[in-house]
Amino acid sequence: MLMGRKTMAVILMMLGLTLLSSGFSGAQQPKLSQVVYITLSKACGCLLERCQVGDRVVEKAFAGDKQALVKRIDYSTDKESARVYIKKYRLTMPPSLIFLDEQGNLLWRAEGEVDYKTVLAKLRELGV
Repeated sequence: MLMGRKTMAVILMMLGLTLLSSGFSGAQQPKLSQVVYITLSKACGCLLERCQVGDRVVEKAFAGDKQALVKRIDYSTDKESARVYIKKYRLTMPPSLIFLDEQGNLLWRAEGEVDYKTVLAKLRELGV
C-alpha cells in the first residue's frame, strides 16, 4: 500500500512528538561531573568584595548533596592548583566558577561575578 506525502508527513510528525515527549532528544545532554570555584581570600577592596559575594553564592547554591561537586581553590593560598585550571580553561578574572563534564570538558563558566540565579538556572539545565 502506498502512502501519500501528507500521510507520511503526519506519521513522521507523530513519531517525532512521541520521541520528544518520552525524553529522547537524539543527542544526550552532557552530565555535570565537577564544579571548580577559584576565589581569593586576599585582594584589594572591590576584588575582595566580589570574591566574597561569589563565596556566598557558591556556598548557598551548592549546599547539601551538591557540596560534593565543588572543588574550591583559594588562589591566595594555593596558586599552583589554581594555575592548572586558569591555564587550561583560560580563566581571566576571579572569582571563576566552571562546570566540567566527566572528561574535563567545559560545560559552562562564570567569571568576575557569580550570580546565584544564573548558577541555579544552569544547574537545573544540567539536571542537577
